[in-house]
Amino acid sequence: MSADHDAAPGLDPALATALTQELTRHARLLHAMKASMANMVPEGLDPAAFPLLLTLTRRGPRRQGELAEMSMLDPSTVSRYVGQLARAGYVERRPDPQDGRAVQLAASEAGTCVAHELGARRQEAIVSALGSWDPADIATLVTLLARLNDDLDAFRPHLGRPIVDLPPRGAAPPGTTPLPDPRSPDQENA
Repeated sequence: MSADHDAAPGLDPALATALTQELTRHARLLHAMKASMANMVPEGLDPAAFPLLLTLTRRGPRRQGELAEMSMLDPSTVSRYVGQLARAGYVERRPDPQDGRAVQLAASEAGTCVAHELGARRQEAIVSALGSWDPADIATLVTLLARLNDDLDAFRPHLGRPIVDLPPRGAAPPGTTPLPDPRSPDQENA
């Protein structure tokens, strides 16, 4: 299926293509920004572990499974990152007040300090990059990004569905004449 085929009713296919391209570009820029900020992460820790620390700082103590779900990460990945953060002294394991048999993860005092510093530096970078923007444009962007994120999050269960109407591998696209295979024995006599 093409992006044009799946466009929302009333959405111009060219606009859907432009949106897809800009979202892809945005994802790449965010990745580059994260990579450039990775040098701020204390040595020996995976930079990808720090969003978990930021989540614990902002949202409070969580069970590991809940943290994995909130972060949209595989539980084994979260386990590895939490282990790094705990060994560094940034995350503590505490008994869950609702269920003493379960464990909650919480940002330690040192983890909270590091999370605030990294968060402040990230925000400074965004503020500097968007310094020439009109505040009303930023407010509109925040509203639209929140709406986009909500809709994409609600759509996540549909992302894993197989593409059923693609031609078999090696088959010519519909409406085209397949080219002869030069290695075919039939072509030797032609």
